[in-house]
Amino acid sequence: MNPIVKRMLGSALARGLAHPSSVDDYLALIDDRLSLAEPRGRVVHAVRQTRDSVTLAIEPNSNWRGHHAGQHVLVGLTLDGVRHSRCFSIASAPGDPLIEITVKRNGAGRVSNHLVDHAQRGQLLYLSPAEGDFCPPSQAPARALLLSAGSGITPVMSVLRTWLSHGASTDIVFLHYARAPVDMIYADELEALAAEHARLQSITVFTGAGGARLDGAALDARVPDLAERETWLCGPAGFMDTAETLIAARSSAPLHREQFAASRRASAHGQGAVQFLKSDIAASGEHGSLLEIAERAGLSPPYGCRMGICHACKCRIAEGTVRDLRTDRVRQVRDTDLQLCIHAAAGDVAIDF
Repeated sequence: MNPIVKRMLGSALARGLAHPSSVDDYLALIDDRLSLAEPRGRVVHAVRQTRDSVTLAIEPNSNWRGHHAGQHVLVGLTLDGVRHSRCFSIASAPGDPLIEITVKRNGAGRVSNHLVDHAQRGQLLYLSPAEGDFCPPSQAPARALLLSAGSGITPVMSVLRTWLSHGASTDIVFLHYARAPVDMIYADELEALAAEHARLQSITVFTGAGGARLDGAALDARVPDLAERETWLCGPAGFMDTAETLIAARSSAPLHREQFAASRRASAHGQGAVQFLKSDIAASGEHGSLLEIAERAGLSPPYGCRMGICHACKCRIAEGTVRDLRTDRVRQVRDTDLQLCIHAAAGDVAIDF
């Protein structure tokens, strides 16, 4: 949208004329991707690389401010009149005009499964600014290990694509674990990139076809110079915990772990009462995170990842005592914005919701 037009439409006069609707409501009548401030995008390609995944190329509007390699984005869509959002890693390199994500089927995950089954060209998606610090430095390392499993390959692909597109001379070992060839996403691209770039060695282990799971012997055999390589690691929580222990025993080089998992979230047991001030509802704080307590009380706070990554559930705590479920730290807060999904009551809590 033209900056001058956006400034005019964002004026107090324009907002007043649009009341009780919003300016965005009127813009949506022209093109539902238009918004004064919210990043939105439209699917331009939907490719199903495997039976349980879909790779989406999304064309964002002018409110998208780009991303760094390895970051993630909160993606929202409207289902039955309600907007639902989830976090997905960005696989595209920074500077690419399209945002690429790959979504895998996820148990009863409503957003993921809907996209896998129904995403198609032209679909509108709501986006957040890119977040996350799983990012390589501006100066690429001389030697690197990219280690992933399952859908953890997506942010690692962003790192790889970034280095290759910038002509970095990094010596790269890309070691990926998948159950079977039919479950392997980005298989064709990795094969082509390894054939094109002599300094890229791509190794895929299929654990469901007799391939050894990650252990010390396998790591030593496949990456004998591990101590000289900086590592980027992403995958299921158990895989990352195992890999981190193995790597730490063999190398003092930096290890970057994508925290796109709830592995370090403590059990959500609390105490005290939780008061939702704007809703005039009180509930026990003994069982569950503040987000879960709100939902059991019949409220519908916004949320995305439910593991402390996306900040979608951040809400103002008027006052109270809370426990951080990642660190077990207890503290008293007043007029503080906190993520409801990773905090529990450690005493009475009053929430402005």
